[in-house]
Amino acid sequence: MKTPPAEFYIDPARLKAERERIFARSWQIVGHVGQLANPGDYFTTRLGNEPLLFTNDGGTIHGFFNVCRHRAGPIAYGCGKAQRLVCRYHGWTYDLGGQLLRTMEMEGAEEFDPTQIRLQSVKVHRFGPLLLAALDPDTPPFEELYPGVRERCEPLGLERMGLPRKNRRRPGVLLLAVSEPDAEHLRRTAAVERRDSLDADNTLVRFEWFALEPLSDPQTNARWTELSRFSEEVQAEDAHICEAVQFNLHSRAYRSGPYSPKRERGVRLFHTLMQHS
Repeated sequence: MKTPPAEFYIDPARLKAERERIFARSWQIVGHVGQLANPGDYFTTRLGNEPLLFTNDGGTIHGFFNVCRHRAGPIAYGCGKAQRLVCRYHGWTYDLGGQLLRTMEMEGAEEFDPTQIRLQSVKVHRFGPLLLAALDPDTPPFEELYPGVRERCEPLGLERMGLPRKNRRRPGVLLLAVSEPDAEHLRRTAAVERRDSLDADNTLVRFEWFALEPLSDPQTNARWTELSRFSEEVQAEDAHICEAVQFNLHSRAYRSGPYSPKRERGVRLFHTLMQHS
């Protein structure tokens, strides 16, 4: 088996199909529980080309497409706290559970019953400090798709972890390397990498550290400062080479090649799963 052809990496049509066949029908990380710690909290994000909105409605976490049911305006931007959500286009107002509450200048509209109009929802699941979402309503429950993963991760203490630091980089692929002197400290941490394909050639990468020990200010903690410096150094190196590789994939000189049996077994498995999805 050889590595995939260039189209596997650069074809917009393939990216569109992958978004529908794979990413819409699986559980993807969209945020962390700290973003919805209190009733009224909300945040927005995107998953591929889908705008999303998540709310804490009196302790219940909801997920929605950030698309008004009137004319597709955004319901919210960024993050914050609110009692109601108001579309920035024509002022349609929804509660934090997605129910339409109020409209403007809709008197006499045919077949219009505001009590039957809600924001379109997405499925939400909490795993430790992470929030995951599934766009397709027929996506099986997380525990069904990944049986036993919660039990295997329980010794890590994920349920007690919080977020002391978050980095963003575009484009690129991030790798985590652990040096031996930091091993004891890192056993109390977890690193999560989220990738969002903006188009066939650009990816937004979010790299988030979670820790068991709360930090009032990561900038003044010597261990976290060194860990962050090392992480940023590795990310910058990887981003540079990945940008060059992505550019070269458009070259007529590129050909599929062999996998390294020692280093690329995981890459080969991933490519196989993607090509047969």
